Amino acid sequence: MAKLEGVKTLDMVNGEITKVSYGGAEYVKTDSPVQEGDLFLLTEGHLVIGGDSGAFYMTNKRPDGGIEIPTMYKGNASYAQEVGCGIAFRKVAATTPSIEERVSSLESDVAALKGEAEYKRIGKSEAQAGDYVKFIETDDSSLTVGKMYVIKEIDYDGDPLITDDDDDENWAGTGEEFEIYRKVSATEPKPERLKVGEYAKVVDAGDYHVFSDGDIVEILEDSFAHENCEFARRLTDGETQYVPAKELVRATDEEVTEAKREAKWAEIGREVGEYKKGDIVRYDYGDNEICEVVDDTEDGRVEVQTKDYGICREKPDTLRLVTPVEARFDR
Repeated sequence: MAKLEGVKTLDMVNGEITKVSYGGAEYVKTDSPVQEGDLFLLTEGHLVIGGDSGAFYMTNKRPDGGIEIPTMYKGNASYAQEVGCGIAFRKVAATTPSIEERVSSLESDVAALKGEAEYKRIGKSEAQAGDYVKFIETDDSSLTVGKMYVIKEIDYDGDPLITDDDDDENWAGTGEEFEIYRKVSATEPKPERLKVGEYAKVVDAGDYHVFSDGDIVEILEDSFAHENCEFARRLTDGETQYVPAKELVRATDEEVTEAKREAKWAEIGREVGEYKKGDIVRYDYGDNEICEVVDDTEDGRVEVQTKDYGICREKPDTLRLVTPVEARFDR
């Protein structure tokens, strides 16, 4: 199915379409996750191959449960919505909402205006007790997709413990897809935009990423696709990619320093602390003696030839590489 013809605009607010009609039914703009059967409007910067900016599409559900746009290569509607490159419109229910439903909706709107708490998505590595889990996909009948569950604790693998619908403790993890949210004030100021030349850490990276959670990147461009993506370079290997801004947090000085250190080791084809026979190293304590490595790193130790104590077996983190054996001019 190609783009839809005959979609008519019924209402607009500040130049933005909020209500349309198609096939005799009305559809209203929604900020909730796109679903099968929604009309989907692609906006500028969408990066969907074969998709037209300003065109509407009827969304389908993939076998794996994802929501797709019926373009040439089956565009990812969920991702386009997340990065602000597409808008979902949902069919208006045929029944008229009750007075109670309308009052409830009004109360929710008033609460938002007063700055009461709302949820924001965070990286899984940031999760802690008191945050919330929302399941996107699960085979567990005691869990409800889309419902928020309070996290009781986090295990060493980063899996959250929650109380399920049967009031039993339940570890979320293998075979389930979920997101982590945190309650924040609606009046909380937005985080400062990352600027070109600044460093960020990748959090909760999607499957489409070259990057992984925890990677440290440098911002090369910003304000891409309505300020929702950043063009970034990974410090450890120079790989570049566009990354949704919401998947980046400002990196600490310590994180940047460690990433740059990893990059230096990567330049000579080694892991951090991987020493080879013939390397020239310096002790990182005491009198900072310069030594030569006499055997490759093995069993977490490095053998070095010292001036006063002969051959010593040291931990890699007590040494600093001065000259790798491949760069020595005396060889």
